[in-house]
Amino acid sequence: MKKILLFILFSAFTLFSQSENKYVPLNSPQTGFINDLVLIYQGGAHRMEWNETEFSPYTAVYDSLTGTGNWLFDGFLFIEFKDGRGHEFAHGYGNKPARKVDWLWLLKRNFERNKGLDALDRTISSFIYKIGVPPSKRKVVLTLPEPIINQEDWGAVDGDTLFFNNNDARINACRWFIETALNMWKEFNPHNLELAGFYWVAEYGSEAAEVIPAVAKLIKDAGKKFYWIPYWKAPLNDAWNRLGFDAAYQQPNHFFHPELPDERIDLACQFAAEHKMGLEMEFDKRMISDSTNYYGRFWSYINSFEKNDVWKNSAVAYYEGGGAIYALANSNDKNLRRAYYKLIGVIIKRQQE
Repeated sequence: MKKILLFILFSAFTLFSQSENKYVPLNSPQTGFINDLVLIYQGGAHRMEWNETEFSPYTAVYDSLTGTGNWLFDGFLFIEFKDGRGHEFAHGYGNKPARKVDWLWLLKRNFERNKGLDALDRTISSFIYKIGVPPSKRKVVLTLPEPIINQEDWGAVDGDTLFFNNNDARINACRWFIETALNMWKEFNPHNLELAGFYWVAEYGSEAAEVIPAVAKLIKDAGKKFYWIPYWKAPLNDAWNRLGFDAAYQQPNHFFHPELPDERIDLACQFAAEHKMGLEMEFDKRMISDSTNYYGRFWSYINSFEKNDVWKNSAVAYYEGGGAIYALANSNDKNLRRAYYKLIGVIIKRQQE
């Protein structure tokens, strides 16, 4: 009887602990049922083209000898924070604030034929021919630029010039962008993609705290989700839900600073669990060009996420700097190949489960 009582108490404590300390779970309506969301830096004039060849190692893996394969990322965030022509889509990148014409330019880059979204849709079709239809359409999240406070040259909507020294003007600019994007998506009409929602590109919430909730309502009224990936210790990162975001992923910001101990990733995992967020996996081409300082940091994320049950329980966003996965997949270096196969092995397992 005593053993049974102890077992009941232990089980109750375990369930209580899990309920009080969990991430945004896998297969969650919060994320639009996206488990593995890869960041695709596309749009800026300084970016890779993102054609079908470049999208291939992000979409699926195929073994021509056995005729078998597996689907990879189920979510694609088309993200951009500057256009490569002197304008920024969020404050803090040393450029001029992007105007309406630049916001529209970004959307047109996303929807350009044979690149971006169109190339991704075509890549999926090519793999369907080899390995069959994926379990669901691949989800897309589009960048929503930040209406940068006090900007005076953004442009006009319905004949009214918008000055971003007031919140209504900033919200109206976002409304225009969302409606324009939805119309362009309807015209695009892809075979294999579904528009899940929009991403707030500013990685902090302090300069738009009075705007974001209204923007969130616009997005939800359109039947879409609102996503955010704040940096470590970003203002209001613990208030993501109150701001109106459907899902938020915490950046550990460990990879970029070789002086930081691996404990930073553990702390980010703890913070994300406490605030019911997902996590961001972070690496870029520096693990190839400067392997002495950065290769091991890739494995620090792999191991820490394993230790903290992130791979098992949490939605994950993947920052890879724009082309790192493509470079890993096409490398002949045994260590880089090992890293690539480890990463896709994790994703395949998460997708299958």
